[in-house]
Amino acid sequence: MTEKRQFPPIFATNRPDQGETVAAELIHLLKGVRENYASPAMVNIATAYLNPGGFVLLADELEQAPRVRLLLGAEPDPAVGQRTVPPITAKETKAALSQQLEWLAKERDLTGFTKAEDSAARRLVAWLEMAAEDGEPLVEVRRYSEGFLHGKAFIAEHPQMPAVLAGSSNFTYAGLMRNAELNLGYPSGTHTDLVQDWFDHFWEASEEYDLAGLYAQRWEPHSPWLVFLRMLWELYGDTSTDDSIETVMKLTGFQREGVARMLRILDQHGGVIVADEVGLGKTFMAAEVMRRATDQERQRVLIIAPAALKASMWEPFLDKFDMSRRIKVYSYAEIRIKWQADEESNTGFRQELDEYALVVIDEAHNLRNPGAQQTEVVANLLSGKNPKQVVLLTATPVNNSLFDLQTLIRFFIHNDAAFAQNGIRSIRQYITDAQKLDPDSLSPEALFGLIDQVMVRRTRRFIKEHYQGDKIPNNQGEEVTIVFPEPVLHRLDYDLDELGTELVNDMVYALEQSEDELRYEDRHHDDGRLMLSRYTPSAYSLDGEYQEAFQFVNAGLLRSGLLKRLESSPGALASTLGRLMTSHRAFLSGLENGYIVIGEALSEWTTSDADEFDDFLEDLDDSKTWNIESADQFHVDALTVDVTRDLELLGRLKIKADRVSRVTDAKALRLIERLREIATEARLASRAGLSSSDRRKTVVFSTFTDTIRSVYQSVAEAIENAAEDDPLRDYKGRVPSPVFGSRSQIDQNQQARVLAGFAPETAGTGTSKNRYDLLFTTDVLSEGVNLQQAGRIINYDLPWNPMRIVQRHGRIDRIGSNHPHVFLDCFFPAAHLDKLLKLEERLHNKLARADAAIGVGEVIPGFDGSEGRSFYDKKEQLQRLRDEDITVLLEEGGGNALSGEEYRHRLRKATETSTLGHDVQNLPYGSGSGFVSTAVRTHGYSFCARIGNNDKPVFRFVPTDETWNPLTVVVNNETVVKVNRQTLTALSAADPGAETVERHLTDHAYQGAFTAWEAAHHDIATEWGELTDPAAFAPVIRKALRTAANLVADHGAFLGQQEQDTLFQRLHTVPSNRVEKTIREVLNGGHTNREAVKQINKIAESENLQVPPPPPIIEAVHPAEINLVAWMAITPSNPTPDSPRSTQ
Repeated sequence: MTEKRQFPPIFATNRPDQGETVAAELIHLLKGVRENYASPAMVNIATAYLNPGGFVLLADELEQAPRVRLLLGAEPDPAVGQRTVPPITAKETKAALSQQLEWLAKERDLTGFTKAEDSAARRLVAWLEMAAEDGEPLVEVRRYSEGFLHGKAFIAEHPQMPAVLAGSSNFTYAGLMRNAELNLGYPSGTHTDLVQDWFDHFWEASEEYDLAGLYAQRWEPHSPWLVFLRMLWELYGDTSTDDSIETVMKLTGFQREGVARMLRILDQHGGVIVADEVGLGKTFMAAEVMRRATDQERQRVLIIAPAALKASMWEPFLDKFDMSRRIKVYSYAEIRIKWQADEESNTGFRQELDEYALVVIDEAHNLRNPGAQQTEVVANLLSGKNPKQVVLLTATPVNNSLFDLQTLIRFFIHNDAAFAQNGIRSIRQYITDAQKLDPDSLSPEALFGLIDQVMVRRTRRFIKEHYQGDKIPNNQGEEVTIVFPEPVLHRLDYDLDELGTELVNDMVYALEQSEDELRYEDRHHDDGRLMLSRYTPSAYSLDGEYQEAFQFVNAGLLRSGLLKRLESSPGALASTLGRLMTSHRAFLSGLENGYIVIGEALSEWTTSDADEFDDFLEDLDDSKTWNIESADQFHVDALTVDVTRDLELLGRLKIKADRVSRVTDAKALRLIERLREIATEARLASRAGLSSSDRRKTVVFSTFTDTIRSVYQSVAEAIENAAEDDPLRDYKGRVPSPVFGSRSQIDQNQQARVLAGFAPETAGTGTSKNRYDLLFTTDVLSEGVNLQQAGRIINYDLPWNPMRIVQRHGRIDRIGSNHPHVFLDCFFPAAHLDKLLKLEERLHNKLARADAAIGVGEVIPGFDGSEGRSFYDKKEQLQRLRDEDITVLLEEGGGNALSGEEYRHRLRKATETSTLGHDVQNLPYGSGSGFVSTAVRTHGYSFCARIGNNDKPVFRFVPTDETWNPLTVVVNNETVVKVNRQTLTALSAADPGAETVERHLTDHAYQGAFTAWEAAHHDIATEWGELTDPAAFAPVIRKALRTAANLVADHGAFLGQQEQDTLFQRLHTVPSNRVEKTIREVLNGGHTNREAVKQINKIAESENLQVPPPPPIIEAVHPAEINLVAWMAITPSNPTPDSPRSTQ
């Protein structure tokens, strides 16, 4: 026989394990009153908080009550409520009451986004809005705002038998089911009357409160624009102060915003990449940051820049603005040479470098090669004993692969797991995954979550849309209006004569590779093909397994470089072929004397687009990199035969190249004709009021020094021999000597004088005279110089790397140009382009296959096959350039990194009005909308969510079919919903584009959001759970480092415990390939264990190997702590016709 429960209840707490809950006792109370008495009882509830979960527990009874009065009151903060002296102030009371409103909204926001919880919330609102037949509300809600109301009570107000259960329980799920509460019940009597009087007193002193309206806000027909802005608000917060920062450099709005972002990122991470497109004033923004460091922080600043910019731009700039006293400028070459000098001579220099607190690196993409000496020197400089902040300036942070970006980020983000709480457990893996998502593209959209943390990036389109007409300082410090010239792309076709065609055909045939030539046994003999055996001697090793991967890469890059020289000019090709012949003769001489020269991996050169291909060739034959090995270990006879064949073929090809160069050069003739056309047009009157000289001014670019020398000579002779009435003669006396790179005989001061004479208004000193109208140069002038007094650029080579064209184009397409149009000419071989492109594609594919076959990526820093993969993207860009499509150079991001600057700006502008800003901030969690998108090709949902107390939101995109069923994919024999984790994907899809876009959200789409969110929620919880495991952040240590670490652990005790432990930890980092190779040589060098440990320790010290930081501590969260902030249902206006259907 079960014990009969007491009625009314006199005690209630939550002990679920014993079957006791406050909810059960309250149901017992309310149901008992309803069933046991003839007349129903009115219900009064006093509580601080309420949520749908608590309401649903009592809903069946409360919905039957004739009338309910719900009294809400604020609880004091414990620190305030427990204080007796001095008394609680009105200000503190007001703050607590305001906080209670926030908590009510938070309780609403914590309502989960499931069909069950949505139904519960709707049921709560329906109950709150219940009314009698005469319209009188059956449920009244008031809020006590005169002070604190700490008591909680549930009262059945009945005229004969009132009953009370009062104590600690709030009207929430936790208060009624989980928390350790204490509530006492009082049947009819004095105590019940006292509680009832207490309630009535505060009820009369309270004011009406629209609790139903608070919850109903989630289901209002929110506009897509409002929901999208809420997503941006979660990501960026208040951006209203970004353009209010005070500056000394007379910066315009977008530059002030950029400086504010730079300072925030510097403060957070110790470094920042400033990747504004060319011509947007990165120099002035960096100068503002430097000025703050020198004037406010009294710090010393170091600038590292290309040699061409040191004398021509940075030093005059610093002098002009009186900033040179605490700022020093070094070129890349100076830093590298001084750093690598012997220990006695570089000690003072290293000490000097360690005194700089801020380092600004201009044209930082020159450091994209992780194994390059100058990259390693800069990395060591930045990791000195005194901490340094670093500003990296580059308009093209991505050139050949997305890994370019990783190299730059590693200069200031040393912890690979630095952004783990943002879902990026490994920066390297994040970039690797992004490259794999679309291996044929250099688009870094998949890196948005990383880029947005470390980069300031604005595009021309962004500035033109939002800041056209603003003022900006020019290099003389004068304010000019932001107006961009209109770029015009023009294709220059040229046809080859019979001799030229024969040379192209022979060279293309010679450069072709067989498919299976990696091994000695597989080589093929063809007198018309180059084997380049001189550069791949390891293929001839008696040990068939011994092959140096880097040799095959060097040979592949050499083939690619020769192809580009062929296209550039016959003179450049002949010069290079001559150098190769000299190299082959020297190699054969070594063979005759019984030794073979084995070169080092040329880590400086991981692309045939290297700025100085001559340097690449020189380094291939640099005796400093040679290892001399006995010929006894090689198939000498076969190697001699193959190298001799190559030498003979090189000789025949050189004869043809020399003959074409001497007899005729159709390409040079086309250039001369183009210059004549330009001079003719410049003689006409200018509507813009430009002088004939400014309209003639043209910069001719080539990648190769030999080409510039050759074409300069041809053009100079044509100008000199031009007839008196020939417009070409207008250039006579106005063509300076060419400007080259490291091999130029022109010094930096002379170069600065040339630039000042060519563009005195934009590159001069203010007193410079206008001396020149035609300038021939290599890419030494593609960076950092302001030549916008000119309006024309001619690219003499085929633009194999469009990013180089972007840099060149930026020399004249700049704010402050007086030219309404700027012209970009590109040469294209009319009849041979497809043949050249197909060969280049095959060469890159060959490199990729070598990577797969012999592990090139393990030897050559920065090469992982991405050079081959990215060629497809470049090929498409080349075709667009050929079609004179200028947008290939102007489109968003220009093929480079994207960041959230436009999102920030749009959020700032939209929330400037107090009404919209208030609505955005107060939009309830779980609010959603929908619209028809012209940009997205598939149905789907974008979700913005919060994880516990994490300070950054997470985003997911769940694609669906047209019936709003999530798309699925089979993973490990399991069917799972497809969920895209990329922030930019979700944001782009959710972006309606404008405030005027109408809401479009069917009931079917609304209901489908619950299923899609369930999948997104599960994915977020899964990823976060993985991040809580410290093992997830363990770096992948290469074999040589693991072996060295074990050696130190076993035989390094003589170092002392602390030094041994430190060295052991240092060897668990991921160093450059060069350092790894040095350690491997020590391990294989036949040293004693003690001597090997000593040498490894010396390497760790000299190379400044850093102890890897500990893995981040990520706290676990309950799935209920993952809350949906906002969502968007996207309906494509033009869906992909063959998009996959759901398998559900």
